[in-house]
Amino acid sequence: MAGHGHLHQVRFRIIILGVGCLFFAGLIAWKFYTLQISRHDELLEKARQHYMYRKMIKRKRGCIYDAEGNLLAGNLPRKAVICSPYSIVHEPFVHLEKSLKPGVRESVPARREKRRRDVARILAGHFNGSESEFYEMLSPFVPRRDSRKRPLLDENGKVQMRKNQFVRLAPRYENRIEVESAASDRQVLEFCNALKANKISGSGFAFEEMYVRFYPKGRMLASVLGYANVGVESTEELGGLERRLSKHLQPVDRVIMYERSRSGKLLGYGESTVVENGRDGMDVYLTIHETIQAVLEEELDAAQKEFDVDAIYAVIADPRTGNILAVSQRPNFDLSNPGKLNNEMLSFKCAVNAYEPGSVMKPFTVGKALDWGIISPDTMIDCGTSNVWFYAGRPLKDFRGYGLMTPGGVLKKSSNIGTAKIALMMGEDRVARMMRTFKFGVRTNLPFAQETRGVVPKLPFPDKLTITRAPIGYSVQTSILQLTRAYCALANGGFMPELRIIDRRWDPVNNRMLKEPYFSPVQTFENPRMVKELVEMLISVTGREGTARQAAIPGYEVAGKTGTSQKLSRDPVTGRMRYGSEYCASFAGFVPARNPRFVMVVTFDRVRGAKHGGGNVAAPVFGRTMSRVLQMMNVPPDFPDKLPK
Repeated sequence: MAGHGHLHQVRFRIIILGVGCLFFAGLIAWKFYTLQISRHDELLEKARQHYMYRKMIKRKRGCIYDAEGNLLAGNLPRKAVICSPYSIVHEPFVHLEKSLKPGVRESVPARREKRRRDVARILAGHFNGSESEFYEMLSPFVPRRDSRKRPLLDENGKVQMRKNQFVRLAPRYENRIEVESAASDRQVLEFCNALKANKISGSGFAFEEMYVRFYPKGRMLASVLGYANVGVESTEELGGLERRLSKHLQPVDRVIMYERSRSGKLLGYGESTVVENGRDGMDVYLTIHETIQAVLEEELDAAQKEFDVDAIYAVIADPRTGNILAVSQRPNFDLSNPGKLNNEMLSFKCAVNAYEPGSVMKPFTVGKALDWGIISPDTMIDCGTSNVWFYAGRPLKDFRGYGLMTPGGVLKKSSNIGTAKIALMMGEDRVARMMRTFKFGVRTNLPFAQETRGVVPKLPFPDKLTITRAPIGYSVQTSILQLTRAYCALANGGFMPELRIIDRRWDPVNNRMLKEPYFSPVQTFENPRMVKELVEMLISVTGREGTARQAAIPGYEVAGKTGTSQKLSRDPVTGRMRYGSEYCASFAGFVPARNPRFVMVVTFDRVRGAKHGGGNVAAPVFGRTMSRVLQMMNVPPDFPDKLPK
């Protein structure tokens, strides 16, 4: 019996041991299953993060060209300089902290401090920045911060610190070595040699190829182009087309994953995977012609020196297509030396600012009155023998009493009284319809941020005075772009095109040119024959007895209209808005008058002085600019015998 009981105990133990082995075998099998199958992808990705190196190859931002392919905004190759302060200052001495030799561990803080100051001194000698700036950057530990950039605290109220492993070396220039590519390579070599001479490892530094934005024309089209500050980590886009066309211009960087050894070296035989193939940004071609733009820039520079004015805006367009051939404003900025630019400084005021245009509105009032048969070219308008006419209890003035005049005479002498009386004959509904017809109060939808709609009085007009003021360019506000679009209609037989500044785009993915669409021009006159009558009247404005004599160009017929409007300002005593001693002076015209190639509108904002009228300020700028443009573009003259010898 005793032997039988002992055998029973042995069997029981064997069973227990077998069950235990099976349990542990199952546990191991379950663990293997979890690691190798159910969590395989998760763990493989974690492992790949340790032995795979993610390399980004920078692609080029899209370039901007003029209509003929002249570069306006491009890219230059540079080397991005990046360092890891933790790897440079702290990590090389970690093994010494574990030393048991007397004095070695205690010397580590001093050695780290010396290394930090030595590296800061070398950086200051080769890159943009002071030694003290680089010393601060080389701190091996920095505070952890939340999404609002506030330091994170631990449970004891102390600031949490993290390893500082990525620092830009030249913050003033977005960590770019601002030299040509060959000189950049030489500068990097000199820097590496300086590190070796001071027995400092270069393993904490990285030099990556990148591109920086390049503006070869400097001030030309500065507010139109805007500014793109291309950095290593991000791109800051300020104003203009650089910002509005960002989705077309921005590249997608090529991303490749490489297998590396434990020491960090890339393995030539290891795995490599293209994560993102990447692409260059789209190239954009504008409707701008650099030769015409250069002339406009030079003439506006000269005008800015000649007149006491806050700002100047000018646009030159092709009236048949609506293509903007040149556009500029003053003040201006040099994109090749940007300094501290911001969106406000780069704001494209030609699109953003609206102003009371003054008498450049009169051709639209007279033109539609002719079109609707309210007046004829021979209708006599009583402008009075006095230079003052009262309506709704308020005075309206002319330069002098003009008596009876035809509509052509009203435009030639720019009679406020004559135009207001024509508007009264039209009535409120038709005056409002006239402004809608020429799209005043409607954006041009060019690719510029915050384009103004302008201000157009709504029906019914707010007071009895508006019907006499809006038709002469008061009580209404417009941008210079809207004026340009409207004058294109007068120059183009009544057909008004939509303005264009983007002509085409090059798609690097599909290797094809994408043409920006044209929109069919809209006829603004019910009786197009009256447009020719109106053009004849506008030609007389630039004649000997007109207000725009200085817009005349020898050998060419010029049609156009001057405009002068007082600027509203706040009375320092009463605090009320009133018209003061500052003016907007404008000229809008087209040439050659009967077969127009160019429409130009130029406006001086807040011009001061005795000669503040559009005929004295804006008309001469039109004449000088268009005279040069006509010759450069080989436009045949109307009267060859009258060309200057």
